[in-house]
Amino acid sequence: MITIAAAMLCAGCSGDDGDGSDGGDGSGGGAGDTGLKAALERVAATDTTRQYVEYGDVATLTTLAHDGKRFLSLVGYGFSPIAPVAQLMAEELHFDPAKMDGALLAGEPPNWSGLLWGDYDVDALDGALRGRDIPAEDDAGGTRWTSGKDKEINLNGPLAGIERTSELNDIHTGSGKFGYAATRAGLAAVTTPGDDTLADDPTLGRLAGCLGDVAAAVLAAKVDGETTAYAVGVRTTSDGAATEVACFAPDRDPKGMRDHVAGELKNGTAPSIRQPWRELLPDASVDLAALGSVVRITAKTGDDAAVGRVMQLLQTRDLAALAGG
Repeated sequence: MITIAAAMLCAGCSGDDGDGSDGGDGSGGGAGDTGLKAALERVAATDTTRQYVEYGDVATLTTLAHDGKRFLSLVGYGFSPIAPVAQLMAEELHFDPAKMDGALLAGEPPNWSGLLWGDYDVDALDGALRGRDIPAEDDAGGTRWTSGKDKEINLNGPLAGIERTSELNDIHTGSGKFGYAATRAGLAAVTTPGDDTLADDPTLGRLAGCLGDVAAAVLAAKVDGETTAYAVGVRTTSDGAATEVACFAPDRDPKGMRDHVAGELKNGTAPSIRQPWRELLPDASVDLAALGSVVRITAKTGDDAAVGRVMQLLQTRDLAALAGG
């Protein structure tokens, strides 16, 4: 699981500010049609789900990872709590998360909600869960399976040997989607999102618009001790080209932050590893997106370099330092 000690204060602006460009000029145009923005529409906006979002275009990342090691670190994005047991799930439950089309995780442990979408054999999975005597009930056009109480950790429960903690206490199976959570309320966030979704959140909308059409992303909107929201992602092409993107949404003075970031990228050093930014993110450019409210960094990934460096820099808090935090 990718864990970020993160949080932010939302700058007051309209939802339209989230429709930043994916082309680098912050002028808008098409961000609402990206996989990330569509994925945000699948999850209810709650105090919990707004804190942290992890997204993965599972099909794209799986294909790219098969072509070499560069993309391996991104495999599992969007379903990281269950990625370590994906093979076990495939063998024991006849459901392989790594073969779905896309995934989104919202919230922080243990209060997170997970959703995967794509085609799979619902009957085979239902049969496997039924065979483990897991109680079932109708739920949002599919079936809810309750293997444990809210947040309960039971190593001898009906999913013993598969789940690690409480990720699969509540499961939703149904045509085209698989949901999971540690609580009933968490599962409801991805099965019956209602009209108020994460796509309508002003901060997450701006960050998603800034990132553009990404294959993997993390949006950290609530970072302890911070008044800046962060997002990182990787844009990819079918031939394996990749662009790393980092977005900072400060509570004030985005132009000042942009100028600070530009100076640091030229002459500064990442605190955690004492390496110059110009080496970590070579040829990086800085601009303003989301109607000038978000600072965006873009950098091409070398043909031989591992992809996903911005994700690592978010975890180590180096991006927070780069932003001036």
